[in-house]
Amino acid sequence: MNARLLAPFLCLAAFSSGCVIEDNSPRYPGDVRLMWTFAGARCDEARNIQGVDITIDGELLENGGEYPCQANGFDGIILHDFAPGVYSFSAVGVDYNNVARYSYSGTFRVDGDVSVNIDLAPNGGQGTSFAYVNWLFPTEVGSQYPTCGQAGVVSVDARVDEGEWVNFDCYEGSEGNSVSTPNLAPGQHYLEVVALDRDGLPVYYYGGAFTSVNGAPVSVTAETYAIGGAAVGWKFYESGNPYSLSCSQAGVTEVGINFKDVYTGLWVYGDEGQWFSCNESPAVFEFLRPGRYFVSFKASGSGGRYYESRSDLAPYDVFAHDFPGANDALDAPLYRVR
Repeated sequence: MNARLLAPFLCLAAFSSGCVIEDNSPRYPGDVRLMWTFAGARCDEARNIQGVDITIDGELLENGGEYPCQANGFDGIILHDFAPGVYSFSAVGVDYNNVARYSYSGTFRVDGDVSVNIDLAPNGGQGTSFAYVNWLFPTEVGSQYPTCGQAGVVSVDARVDEGEWVNFDCYEGSEGNSVSTPNLAPGQHYLEVVALDRDGLPVYYYGGAFTSVNGAPVSVTAETYAIGGAAVGWKFYESGNPYSLSCSQAGVTEVGINFKDVYTGLWVYGDEGQWFSCNESPAVFEFLRPGRYFVSFKASGSGGRYYESRSDLAPYDVFAHDFPGANDALDAPLYRVR
């Protein structure tokens, strides 16, 4: 039962013996004007916050207590017709994925109309933070960055530290908007952003490190670049045998692959490359910068055998927004070298 109706109800229930209500609380009902900020930031500054969920002990609120961050230019909400008294309440700021990012708990006293200023703190307490993330798409030198529509991007997948991918509408992190990461421990993290076209195909990519700061969000701009793909397979050969060997015949369980930029001499996947189960041939790569690459293969077989590709393997050209499938895969020969 609503606490504001409880005292009259008890009085009526005890009418046969009379009723005296001793009330030391304020005597005047009123409206409650809640005004909020997020670690000092207004709604138009904390752009990742969609709304604020309010809970007041003993009260049923409209819409389950869920309110937009800003309505008609006002960062807050006015709640009407509260009985005199002291109320405990909590407030939670949620992002566009309904994830709690900020919180606050406290009390307010009603004695006529009352205004309550609350500053919600980032969730996680000491030792945590998060990042605001926005993305940009490639542009000509001196030109403005294209909008999502101009870049042909409909949605964006993003993740931090090889966590779960989260899909956003492109505009949520573009043209002055930003999205937020999950709570992070202070220190270095790795952000990946993949921009997808109307068919759900990747067209731009970003991967880069950033450093989060204890107790305060940081801003990260993902300057994406156009990407293309590659599909590469492999076969094993031994001296004197013109026929290729299967993975089991070569005693190979894994194959390592790397791409070396013809012009810069840099390896795309570091010193170790990417490793695939031997039976996964062909391997498909989706996040390569357009360019020309030498492709390197290596594999260890049973009995101390070792296979690798030769340096005369023709360079592989990667084109922007072109993603070869298995039927178009390079079929590279790997020769036993010991």
